Amino acid sequence: MRSLKREIALAAGVAALALVLLPPLSGAAQQSISLHMLQHLLLILAAAPLLVVSGAFAGINRLPWTRKLAQPVTAWLVFVAVFLFWHWPAALQWAADTAASRMLEHASILLSAMLFWSVALAFNGPGSWSDGARALWVMTAAIATDLPGVIMVFSPRTLCAMPRESPWRWALTPLEDQQIAGLLMWVPANLIFFGIAMALFARWMSDGKPVSRSPPSREMVSR
Repeated sequence: MRSLKREIALAAGVAALALVLLPPLSGAAQQSISLHMLQHLLLILAAAPLLVVSGAFAGINRLPWTRKLAQPVTAWLVFVAVFLFWHWPAALQWAADTAASRMLEHASILLSAMLFWSVALAFNGPGSWSDGARALWVMTAAIATDLPGVIMVFSPRTLCAMPRESPWRWALTPLEDQQIAGLLMWVPANLIFFGIAMALFARWMSDGKPVSRSPPSREMVSR
């Protein structure tokens, strides 16, 4: 049963990755910042966690340099730094300019997100953080990555115009397109981050132990 779940997770993760990299989304994302942000969210919140759950890349974690990166503090810093860098307007515009720069952007986002989720979704082992600590860890990452989305939503002018951007194809102004991108990064992303954090917190509270029920007393039976 576990192998079947892993195969399903692998297939879903590959499908999410294909949705990001192939038409029609790959072409439309060059013309709309909101669709470009949708690509990022699919990489971070669908492809990366599903590929981690599938165990397809578990062998990579045995390498010395990946073991060092897969420490909670390091993984958090790498993920947040990569996320914030690619949502800096100058980096975003550079990434959207060529196919090679877009692939570099997508690959770094995917790999940093896989590093993040490999820690967040790992089973507890000797010396590892508890589910409660990892729940807080996921929530702090969600708060840290909110910043670009908040700025996009409330900015009075367009900050993240891409070279081939043409949002009027969808009857949007560049500012409206940017605001939708910010909302996508802010609201749906937070729902998923905090949903996973709540699941980890609930598992920590239950501690994986079934609730014990004492047998009824003789007095209750006699009644």
